Amino acid sequence: MRKSDILRFDGGGLFSSDGPWIHSQRVIESYELILVTRGTIHLQEGGREHTLTPNDYILFHPHIPHGGTKISTEAVEFYWLHFYAPPAEWLPRLRTPCTGMMTAPGALIQTTRQLLQIWDSPAYPTDTADHLLYVLLAEFLVQREQQAPQNALAARIHEYVRSHADRPLTAAQVAEKLGYHPDHLSRVLKSCYGLTLQQEIVRQRLERAKVLLQSTDCTVAEVAAKLGYDDPNLFEKFFRYHAKTAPTAYRNSFSRMHTNHE
Repeated sequence: MRKSDILRFDGGGLFSSDGPWIHSQRVIESYELILVTRGTIHLQEGGREHTLTPNDYILFHPHIPHGGTKISTEAVEFYWLHFYAPPAEWLPRLRTPCTGMMTAPGALIQTTRQLLQIWDSPAYPTDTADHLLYVLLAEFLVQREQQAPQNALAARIHEYVRSHADRPLTAAQVAEKLGYHPDHLSRVLKSCYGLTLQQEIVRQRLERAKVLLQSTDCTVAEVAAKLGYDDPNLFEKFFRYHAKTAPTAYRNSFSRMHTNHE
């Protein structure tokens, strides 16, 4: 059986560089998914150029040349995952070009970190990583579909909340900014994303908190400040209620990680 006949995880990790750095030029047999968490990265696949910033992703495809197009002088950090997938089932769903912004980076990064921990541990059965890879790709595909909702207003709401998720937000504030009644915006979001406006605000702020806890060395108090909380205890109550765990416990649950530097 060929490697590409089954969905199979083939390794990954967290890459970081303080710069300067550029991705090497190469052609590989597997897919490579890159999730950017810090810095600006300049890449190309098959001659098509892309500039990625935090929360962006790109999926490189088998047998298509890819690599860097410009040196990144600032610090960069990204997760990288190599995997094989049956062409008949997955190629139409992972078609090229495959790049964009993660709509829920916390969910993708959380699953990525779990996958890397399982892959790095001999305690799990050998096919456990492959099963979790399937979950990761399912989340990835759902987020890709959410990037192109049929309702343009839903996209505007989603983007406004995402770009202001680092500060306290209310449904009334978002509605006033966009010029609609909060109930109307909630109905629009519900039809496209299955969430009310208030639920979307909570989801986006929780996602931002998870990314900061997963990908930075900020203290819980510093994470709270970055999200506009004057009192860290209020942030901790918010996180505990919605994530069902404390911020420190959430961070510690992802303590094992394979990291490579350059």
